[in-house]
Amino acid sequence: MSKNIEKNTLLEEFLLSLTDKNWSKSNYLNVIEESSSSEAVWSANFPLGLRDLTAFYIAQSLENISIPNKDQFVHLKTQERLEEILMSYFNQFNDKLVVNKLVNFLKTYESMAVTPESIYHISDKFWRLIEDKSIDFNYYTKRFILMSVIVPTTLFWLNDESLDNSKTKDYMKKCFKRSMKIGIFKNNIKKTFSKFF
Repeated sequence: MSKNIEKNTLLEEFLLSLTDKNWSKSNYLNVIEESSSSEAVWSANFPLGLRDLTAFYIAQSLENISIPNKDQFVHLKTQERLEEILMSYFNQFNDKLVVNKLVNFLKTYESMAVTPESIYHISDKFWRLIEDKSIDFNYYTKRFILMSVIVPTTLFWLNDESLDNSKTKDYMKKCFKRSMKIGIFKNNIKKTFSKFF
């Protein structure tokens, strides 16, 4: 538990640097250099450096998703539940600046290993929150399909200044509609495989 408290403190130091710096390896190293905590403490908490810090930040943000009353939530359709979760995820961020800098980092060559694993982790968490019970082929395809909704919706949300993110909600629905075509394609592949195996 104390280790997580330390991780949160170090993360906060890094986030404070983002007012005028970028989410980058060079900035991460600068923060360590100027930190009151030793380099050994940073290494103990984030052995893989910025990669581990990024993963920790995303994991922490996923813990802040608030789900509506369970009795009401279970009666919603799957897509509606995922929409609720994605908007709840966005709503926790008071300042889009940090998220914007993270997204810019995730677009770089430097984050090639981090980006797919981060987006997959978010998608997986969303499916777990709605208590998805799928296994085998469906387990993975559902997560990859949802990734195709999360990415464009996040990019749209970062520039959305509409009241209550109403434009993001409309755009998200369009993304889900497009993703259904991938779902149909997935089901056709599944049927083809089942004929042979």
